[in-house]
Amino acid sequence: MNVHAVDTAKTHHISVQGNLQFQSDRDDLFTELKPGTFTELELTFFDARILPADVITRLMTFIAANRKIKIKINVFHRYLGSYLYRLGIRCHSLNQHTFELRDSKRIKAVVLGGSAGSLDKIMSVMAKLPTTEISVFIVQHILENEPNYLGEILQRSTSFKVASITDKTPIKTGSVYIAPPGHHMKVENGSIRLSKEAKMNFARPSIEVTFESLANEYKDQLLAVMLCGYGDDGIQAIPLLKQAGSRIIIEDPGDCEAKDLLVNAWKTGMVDYKFPLPELVSYLIRMIEPEKPNIGEPDLKLFLDRLHEHYGYDYRHYSLQSAIRRIARVMSDNHIYSFKRFEELILQDRDLFENLFLECSINVTEFFRNPETYQTIRDKVLTYLDSFPHIKIWSAGCSTGQEAISLAIVLEELGILHKSQIYASDINPFVVEEAQNGIYSIDSLEKSLENYNLSGGKVDFKKYFIIKDGYAQVKNRLLERILYFQHSLLNKGAFNEFHLILCRNVLIYFDQTLQNTVLELFFRSLDMNGFLVLGESENISSYPIGFQIFNKQNKIFKKII
Repeated sequence: MNVHAVDTAKTHHISVQGNLQFQSDRDDLFTELKPGTFTELELTFFDARILPADVITRLMTFIAANRKIKIKINVFHRYLGSYLYRLGIRCHSLNQHTFELRDSKRIKAVVLGGSAGSLDKIMSVMAKLPTTEISVFIVQHILENEPNYLGEILQRSTSFKVASITDKTPIKTGSVYIAPPGHHMKVENGSIRLSKEAKMNFARPSIEVTFESLANEYKDQLLAVMLCGYGDDGIQAIPLLKQAGSRIIIEDPGDCEAKDLLVNAWKTGMVDYKFPLPELVSYLIRMIEPEKPNIGEPDLKLFLDRLHEHYGYDYRHYSLQSAIRRIARVMSDNHIYSFKRFEELILQDRDLFENLFLECSINVTEFFRNPETYQTIRDKVLTYLDSFPHIKIWSAGCSTGQEAISLAIVLEELGILHKSQIYASDINPFVVEEAQNGIYSIDSLEKSLENYNLSGGKVDFKKYFIIKDGYAQVKNRLLERILYFQHSLLNKGAFNEFHLILCRNVLIYFDQTLQNTVLELFFRSLDMNGFLVLGESENISSYPIGFQIFNKQNKIFKKII
C-alpha cells in the first residue's frame, strides 16, 4: 500500500508514496480523503510529479466541500507544485527551503535525538550529510557503565569532524558533538557543558536537556530531529523549541519498531514534518545545503558543448545567467556541490540529464494566445481545409494543451471537428500528462475570455468546459479528438502527412542549424499545400525552403513543392 494515514488529536495526516498510477492506490487515497472528526488535514506527496485527473478532481471537490477544515498539501517535486499552483491549489514545496528564516538566517546547528533503534538511523543520516558551516549535536540513550563507540564508528562514514569533548569545549562548525555516557550535554555561550545532574526522564544523557539548551542557544537557526525510541524524553522540550522558532522534524513512526517517542512527539501537534528516513535525509540536506556553486562562464560554455555532443540537446545559446541558475538548482536538488563532479555525472546518468532537461523546459501558453493568429486560421486556413474529407493537425510543442484545445474549439465552431484529428506533442512527458488531464483553473479561463472573443469566438467560452468545485475540465467531445504524446523535434523521422502544423515560439530556443533541421521535418510532415504556423517571437534568418508566405503578419506559410 502506497497511501499511509496517521491521526493525531485534531489532524489527519496522509502520506502518498509513488505516482498513483494504479487504481487500487487511488482508491486507498480516496478512502482517506473523506471528512471525519479531524479539523486539519495534512496531505504529502513524496514521489509524484503529476497527478491523474481523478485525483485532481477528487482533491478539488474535497477542498471545496470542506472549507472549515484546515488543509495543508506538501509536495516534494517542483513540477507537481507548479501544476497544483496553476490549478489554484495552494501547496508547500519541500523541494526548496519551505521555511522563511527570520532575517534570512540559515541553519547553524542540527541536533539528532533518539533512543532504542536509533543508532543505525543516526549513522545513515550522518553518512549522507554534506559538510557545511554548521555544528551537529547527537544525544542518544546509552548505558552509563558501557563505553560509547559511536564517535569512533561515525568518523569512518561522515565528512564532519567528530569532536572529543570535555566540559567547556568550544563549539566549531563542521564538527559533531556526541553526548557521552552518564553526562547531560548542554550548550551555553558557544561551549559544551557536561554535568552529572540527576537523570531526566530516567535518562542521562537526556534528549530534553540537550534540546532545551540548544533552543536557547540557536533559536530559529536550529533544526531538531527526533528518531526512533521508547518513552517521552524530549517531548517536554518541543514547546520550547517551537517558541524559539526552531524547526522540528521526526522520523515517520511507521519506520520504527520502537515508535513511542515519535508517536508522543507527533501528538503534541507542534512537529513541523514527519518523514520516512530517506525523505528525512533529503529534507535535512536541503535545509543545510551550501550556497549556490560558483559556475564560471568559460566552464559553462564547455559544459554546454559536451552536453550537446553527448545528448543532442542544444543549450549553447541559452541565456547564460538563466542556464547557471537552472544548473545550480538541479545540482542542489541532487546534493551535488562541485560543478566539475556534476559535469562528470550528467554525462553518465541520463536520469540526471532528464532533471536538467525538465528544469530548462519552457512552458508558457494560454488559450487562444495571439488571437489574431487564430482569427486567420479560422477564416483563411480551416475554410480551405474544409474541402478535405479528413483533416490532420499537429500542435508541436503543445505544452499543457491550451493550443490544442483552442484548435478543437475553432474546429467545433466551424462544424468540422468530427472529421478532424489533432496530434499534440511535447518533449516534456509531464506537461503531456497534464494536458491529457484536461483540467484548468477557472482563473485561466477568465483571463482567456478576451482572447477567445478576439479570435472570432461567438458563444460562451465556458460552454466547452465542465465547471465544478473551482476547476474547469475540458468536455470529452473536444478531448477525444486530441491525441497527446511525447515527441522530440530533433527526431528527423516524419510520422504523418498533416494539413496544418503549428509550432509557435519553440524555434526561438534553437540555433540556426537546429531551426533548419526542424523546418525540414515540418516540410516532410506536411501534405502538399499544407500550412505551417510559427510563433510571433520566431526570428528565423530566412523563410523555410519549400514554403511561400501565406500570411506574413501571423507567420503562416504554405507548402508549395
